[in-house]
Amino acid sequence: MTAKRTKKNAIIPNGLSGDEVESFESKDEMNNVTLALRNELNMNEKSSTSEKKKNALGQKKFAATAADFVDNMPPPPIHDELQPIDYFYCIFGKQSTTLLTNQSNLYSVQKHPNKPARISEIEMEYFIGILLMTGIYSFPKQRYFWSSDTRFESRSSVMSRDQFLEIKKSLHVTDNSVQSNRTDINFDRANKVRPLLNIVKENFRKISKEEKLSIDEQIIPFKGKSIMKQHMPNKPNRWDYKMFLLVGGKSGICYDFIFYTGKNDKKKHGFCTDIVLDLCETVPRFINHKVYFDNYFTTIRLQ
Repeated sequence: MTAKRTKKNAIIPNGLSGDEVESFESKDEMNNVTLALRNELNMNEKSSTSEKKKNALGQKKFAATAADFVDNMPPPPIHDELQPIDYFYCIFGKQSTTLLTNQSNLYSVQKHPNKPARISEIEMEYFIGILLMTGIYSFPKQRYFWSSDTRFESRSSVMSRDQFLEIKKSLHVTDNSVQSNRTDINFDRANKVRPLLNIVKENFRKISKEEKLSIDEQIIPFKGKSIMKQHMPNKPNRWDYKMFLLVGGKSGICYDFIFYTGKNDKKKHGFCTDIVLDLCETVPRFINHKVYFDNYFTTIRLQ
């Protein structure tokens, strides 16, 4: 005798309608389908549990391996109390003054052979000092520093206005007669100041580094025209010079820098990776320095 169709306590499998379930001819067939469905549900639960475990492992918080800093750098030499000019030359270097003096005199001879400027190194030092003070005391025009109403004795007493303007007009870092071709694939946009940048960069690199270091960009405000100015829409000043710095995490002292002149096709590992590797070139190894930077510089190649 054929078993009656029933829907009581029936579990409807995925993909089957109620009418299809009612078409089963016996309880045995229905039981087989129910058993198969339960096995399928158990497999899905196990698979779901496995996925949750994988996700939990993937979301596990990163814990850096503890590494104590081993400071084996020699202590700084003991000197008498340094004057401000001594600290300045630790970075700027005496060779920078010599370079500026020689190249400025050379340019003056090339430009005005009948009446060249004769600039001494001490005059170049005065000129640089006046420029630094200009960044502290701001006037609409530099001639106001020599004006009778707004006269700055510390500036006007060491150099006349005409002498200052003469040096400023002749100021050069490189020889214009040996400039590289702009169409050259290796052309350096910063070639006219590169020798000075190299001297300062090398002096920064000589400073003993602290344990925690930081890499980030630095913006240099500039209102003039230059092909090296970068467009940064998210910054207060959208068009400025850009540098990448390696600095002390606590002291803020600069240990190295890269003056960014624009897009360069010479990439070894990618732009951000190359920046980090270049700045860390002089960081001593195996004494556990810690270098921090934001996600802009974070790449898989740095792991």
